Amino acid sequence: MNISKKLLLIVVLTCLEVSITVFSAFEIAKGAQFHQLNFLHLKYINQLDKAIDQIQPNTKINLAAIEANILAIRQQPMNCLKAANALNKLVMNIIDTRHALTLCKQDVKRANTTLQSVNDYKNDKINRAEFLFILNHALDEFNDNSEQFEGPITKTVSFIFVTFIPLVIVISLFNVIYISYLSRTISSSIRNLTTLLSSKSNKTDLEDNFSKSTPDELKELISAAKKRIENDFLNIESSKELKAIVSSQTDSLQLANDELAQFAYRASHDLKAPLSAVKSLSRFIVKDIESNDTAEAINNAKTITKQMEKLESLVVDILQLAKADIGNEERSPINFEQLIVDVKERLYWLMQDIPCQLETHINLEVEIISDKVRFTQIIENLVSNGLKYYDKNKPSPLVKLDISNNENSIIIVVSDNGIGIPKPFQAQVYGMFKRFNPELCSGSGLGLSIVKKHVEYFKGEITFQSSEQGTIFKIIIAVDKL
Repeated sequence: MNISKKLLLIVVLTCLEVSITVFSAFEIAKGAQFHQLNFLHLKYINQLDKAIDQIQPNTKINLAAIEANILAIRQQPMNCLKAANALNKLVMNIIDTRHALTLCKQDVKRANTTLQSVNDYKNDKINRAEFLFILNHALDEFNDNSEQFEGPITKTVSFIFVTFIPLVIVISLFNVIYISYLSRTISSSIRNLTTLLSSKSNKTDLEDNFSKSTPDELKELISAAKKRIENDFLNIESSKELKAIVSSQTDSLQLANDELAQFAYRASHDLKAPLSAVKSLSRFIVKDIESNDTAEAINNAKTITKQMEKLESLVVDILQLAKADIGNEERSPINFEQLIVDVKERLYWLMQDIPCQLETHINLEVEIISDKVRFTQIIENLVSNGLKYYDKNKPSPLVKLDISNNENSIIIVVSDNGIGIPKPFQAQVYGMFKRFNPELCSGSGLGLSIVKKHVEYFKGEITFQSSEQGTIFKIIIAVDKL
């Protein structure tokens, strides 16, 4: 199996692990929801019992109170039936706990029958004694079904703990072991190749050893590099051109290598952190299960979900950063009004939890035809930064977005009255993985790097001013570069 297929296997296993973890967390939460609904069911049954006990001979029955209690009793089993999806039903069929849903259906049916009896009594279709008999019979059935409901639900939640959580741990351990093995394999191949290329063997022996001991993918890499070098040398016409090109390429390569090394180090560190946290939390979940600490196990499972969301967000930002350097010929008219609506919808999760307001002003006299995705990422990253770093000590936190144009350019200005960017760090604003106030909010630190790359793609200009009074970002892009 070559390296790419091994990496694909790791990705597949990781996706499977995350899927099982998220499924388990949701199912455990749903089990807790069913227990809560049954508790409410018992509460309303008890209220109906008290209402029936208060009925005295020859006194008028409080039909409104009885009807309200029956409606409340019916609501819980209806909610249970609604919450149970096809996957839940499949699991319950496998472990023989499907009768919990049957009990819910019986309660709903009994509640409907009893409500009909209330109407019959109101219309004098049944007498008082028959009505009271029906109420007491329904009360007994509600109590019996509620007691029987707890067993299958507890059994279902226990099955998820015993089955899926150990499976997640096994997959995690396999991933760790397999990644370690793959790392050693790749390192060994590179060391062998380095030793081979550093040796003083003649060309024939070198090619024979290279063919025997080098993996196919490294062979393709070396062969491609060899052909490229040969073509470059053939195209060089003079020694002066050679020196100039070599010097320029060496400097560019060194800069690219430095950036790549920094990117690889930070990306691997940020990618590893959530995986390490998941690994540790998986062990804690096992201990919680062994000690029957369901609440703590649920909390740890939720934390695993948050770590996976953090990992997913980082991967999305890395992909956006990579795509920012790739040309895209998909140009179309941009409706900035709709673009802003879409950005607000994606940032709703952030805006609903903070008092910061977003004001937008669009004053475009020409139609903008360009790459909508790039403009969306520029505006979304700048606006989200303004929202994240609002000043809690200011009475009216505000982020303003202004889009306009002059004769030759489109101008985008995003301003806020937030905490500002600390002056010592302003020179590093567009660096990758740069976060100057990590205690205020989470993020990958790639947002402004993505913005800068998009602006550079359009050969535009981006500037900013920042102080304790707030921050202003201004982008100017020539219309003929769109």
